[in-house]
Amino acid sequence: MIILKNSILTPRPLILNQCLICHNKSSQYPSLCSGCITLLSHAEFNCEKCGVKLQTNQQTCGACLIKPPHFNHTSYICEYQPPIDKWVMALKFGQKILFSKLMAELMLPFINKELSHFVLMPVPLHKARLRKRGYNQAYEIAKELALLSGRELVTSLLRHKNTEMQAQLKFKQRAKNVKNAFTIKQGLSHQHIILIDDVMTSGNTLNECAKVLKKAGAQEVKVLVFARKSIL
Repeated sequence: MIILKNSILTPRPLILNQCLICHNKSSQYPSLCSGCITLLSHAEFNCEKCGVKLQTNQQTCGACLIKPPHFNHTSYICEYQPPIDKWVMALKFGQKILFSKLMAELMLPFINKELSHFVLMPVPLHKARLRKRGYNQAYEIAKELALLSGRELVTSLLRHKNTEMQAQLKFKQRAKNVKNAFTIKQGLSHQHIILIDDVMTSGNTLNECAKVLKKAGAQEVKVLVFARKSIL
């Protein structure tokens, strides 16, 4: 069952079997051809908790060993680097909603391998920014994933604090910026959740979301984002 409520809905793109990037005929994915899929890169080793790039296969990074995040696991499709950054910006700020479908198609295998009791939950925008932008890119991706996978989409997580954009802040300011920014609209009846977003950098936003969900009763919170940005 798919729950769609309290969110701005945009039309679901038609499947054109044409690459959204180069406009050639697509094959493996409806929105991406076999040539353009080679533009995606993924680090060989990552922390299983936060997804940060590692030099060796040690499973967990030092930061997560010292202070484990509230989420249990992180998966991402590709590293945030050219031209992936342009795809993300086109969706987030360029009104290119079709990119949400492309990202969802690539994220779908990660969703399908999870147990059926995991529901999808997008990272919310504050209502002021939602009105200004007209849509929430995380919700658009999660909506497509729900339609493709048949998973339940839950939107009970709210951002009640109108925070500054994380990308405009220094690394040390980001945790403070999103602290206490989220709340649950109603009692949380889902104990296994996959948080969906477009990009993960410091992980502070997703960690704050997971903290609220765990406090509300979630047993397990996993993170799935399209791109993982390196922390420099």
